[in-house]
Amino acid sequence: MSSALVAAILAVLTLPSEWAQPGYGPGATYYNPGETRLTAATVGTAVERWAIKTHDAPDCEVGREPLAAYGKVFSSDPGGVGAYDPVTGQLRWHAPLSRRGVTRMAVSGGSLVTLTYACDTTASFLTAFRTSDGARQWEIPVGGLAQDMVVDRGVVVVDTRPDFALATTGYRLTDGTQLWQLTGTRGDGLLSSGGRLLLRTEKQGTRVVSVADGTTVWEKPRNWYAVGSDPAGTRFYIGGSGTGLAAVDAATGTVLWSSDQPAPNVTADDRHVYVPRQRTMICLDARTGKRLWAVHLGDGAGQPVSAGGLLYSPAGIDEPLSVVDVRTGRPVRTAKIPSTQNYAPMVAGGRLFVTDGDRLRAYF
Repeated sequence: MSSALVAAILAVLTLPSEWAQPGYGPGATYYNPGETRLTAATVGTAVERWAIKTHDAPDCEVGREPLAAYGKVFSSDPGGVGAYDPVTGQLRWHAPLSRRGVTRMAVSGGSLVTLTYACDTTASFLTAFRTSDGARQWEIPVGGLAQDMVVDRGVVVVDTRPDFALATTGYRLTDGTQLWQLTGTRGDGLLSSGGRLLLRTEKQGTRVVSVADGTTVWEKPRNWYAVGSDPAGTRFYIGGSGTGLAAVDAATGTVLWSSDQPAPNVTADDRHVYVPRQRTMICLDARTGKRLWAVHLGDGAGQPVSAGGLLYSPAGIDEPLSVVDVRTGRPVRTAKIPSTQNYAPMVAGGRLFVTDGDRLRAYF
C-alpha cells in the first residue's frame, strides 16, 4: 500500500465528527464522513437528553439549524445566538442580536459567522463571534436583503439584493473586508464544490466562479442551479428548468450523468445520492445515477442526512424520523423521534440533533 493511500485513509479515520455549516460543510453534502459513534449498533438506544428554545418574538425571530464544532453546539436562541454543551445542553455563552432574525450560521477558523436580518427594516448584516467565548469580532452591513451564505477557504460569500438587484459578494473571514463582488448573479443554493461556486445569471445562464476571488472558471448557456455536491468537491449535482437531476464536473461543466428525477435538493456520500421525492426517499448510484433502492415515508420527504452508515430522513410535521441502512434501505430500529420536513437533522459526535424551528432536541 502506497504512503499516499495510507495517509488518505488515516485522514478519514481521524476526521472529527463535526457539522460546521448547514449541510455539514461548504459543499452542502449533508453527509458526515467522520461520524463513527452513532451507528446501526448504537442508534437504537438513543433517547432525548435535553432541549432548548431556538427563538423568541415569533413576529421577528425564527429558529435555525444547529451546528457542532469546537466541542460546542451552536444554535439560534431567544434574542440572539448561543453556544451549548453537547452533553448537557447547558449554555456556554450567549451573543445578543437585538431585533434581528438569523438567516444562516457557519463555523470556520475559530469564528461563528451569522447572516442576520433586521426585524424592522430591510437591512442585513454579517457578524463574526469568537467560538470560544462569544466575543464579537466584527460586523458589517451587507446592503439590502440577503438570503444565503457559505464559508470556504477563508471567504464568506453572500447572495444579496442591494436595491433589489442581484449580487454575489465575497468577504474576508478574518475581518469582513470585501474581496470581490459580482452583479447580476445569484446562487439559488449557494454552496462550494472544491472552492467553486455555481451561480445563475440574469440571462438564464450558468457561471462557475472561484470562491477566492470571484473569477470565472467556466460558463454555459444553461439554466442550472446547484442542489448539492460530492464529498470530494469534484462535481456539482444540479437541477434546472425542464431537466432532472444531473452530475456535472465542477472543474469543466461536463455532464457526467443525468436522470429524470426532479431534485430540489439531494444528499451525497461517497457512493450514493439520495433524492427526496414526495413521500419517497430514492437512492441513486453516485457513479451512474441509476436507481438502487427507495423507501416510502409517512409524509412529504425532507432533507436527509447520511452519517455512520445510516440515512436519516425527516418527513411531514411530527412524523417519526426514518432511519435506514445506506447500503440497502432497510429500516433500523430506533426510538420514536419526531421530525419535520422543513429542518434537516444533524448528526455529530455520536449525537443526533433535531429541531422543529421552535426547540432543539438532542438524542444519544
